Amino acid sequence: MTHHIEHPDESIGKTVTCPICEKNFTCNLSPTCWCATRVVPTEVRAYLAARYKSCVCSACLDQLIEKAGTGESP
Repeated sequence: MTHHIEHPDESIGKTVTCPICEKNFTCNLSPTCWCATRVVPTEVRAYLAARYKSCVCSACLDQLIEKAGTGESP
């Protein structure tokens, strides 16, 4: 995933609550964020964009990616 939000210091993350599992995680709001290492299928991007205004945590994102890889709907 990539973010369109500019952050003045990419080394400082923002604490975000995952809208799926409600756990807190750090989002760097930049191309150096952990999510930039994930290959997110188009259908997962669309699913997330249609339902959430914030990022989701790595565990939830990985589950959605895995489901998409097996042909399941996110």
